[in-house]
Amino acid sequence: MSVLGIGTDIVSVARITRMLDRHGERFLARCFRPGEIILSAPASVAGRWAAKEAFLKALGADVRGIPYRSIEVVKSTHGPVKLVLHGRASDALAAVGADGIHLTISHEREFAVATVIIEG
Repeated sequence: MSVLGIGTDIVSVARITRMLDRHGERFLARCFRPGEIILSAPASVAGRWAAKEAFLKALGADVRGIPYRSIEVVKSTHGPVKLVLHGRASDALAAVGADGIHLTISHEREFAVATVIIEG
């Protein structure tokens, strides 16, 4: 397999905290699926936001019209997180001929970072 795209994003936890304070449930409902909202601690939300952004960067295509809710970050049964794509995000991934996605997220007090590798 070959690498079709790599994307990395870093997010300030303080920025996400401000968004949660200002927009709360409306922000969460607009950008996250119900299973992602369970972990609404700012660092976890920041990590998931970074993962969505990293996926869009790795896609390397026109990403306008791909809603954040169509990119879902879920825990696998063995612990690591993975992406589950829906709707337009799934269609965009198929259009680039991808066979797999790898995701890693890390966060600490001030920042969250995520990297996505798309294989084809």
